[in-house]
Amino acid sequence: MIIQCKINGIAYKLDVLMSKDEKQEGLKKYNYLPDHRGVIFVYYKDNISNYDFSKIGYKCRILFLNSNYEVIYHEKTKPYQDKLVSCNVPCRYVIEIGSPG
Repeated sequence: MIIQCKINGIAYKLDVLMSKDEKQEGLKKYNYLPDHRGVIFVYYKDNISNYDFSKIGYKCRILFLNSNYEVIYHEKTKPYQDKLVSCNVPCRYVIEIGSPG
């Protein structure tokens, strides 16, 4: 399933990841992210998870949202980044989108 949403005034198409397998694969299925595309991880309850970008060969932005769709933390990643990304506050949704430049 794909949804559309606006992030900082820019419209994005996001693949919705709900199953455990989809969440495990995340952005790994994309060799690159086309403009204004990304993924959203949907959780049924607030949780804290780590996100691995070590196999992602492009820059990304990761946004952590609460159940009211408010961004509570965000971070920019680097290609093949070794450091895991997480938010120390439980979140309901996580969005990963390409980061230009």
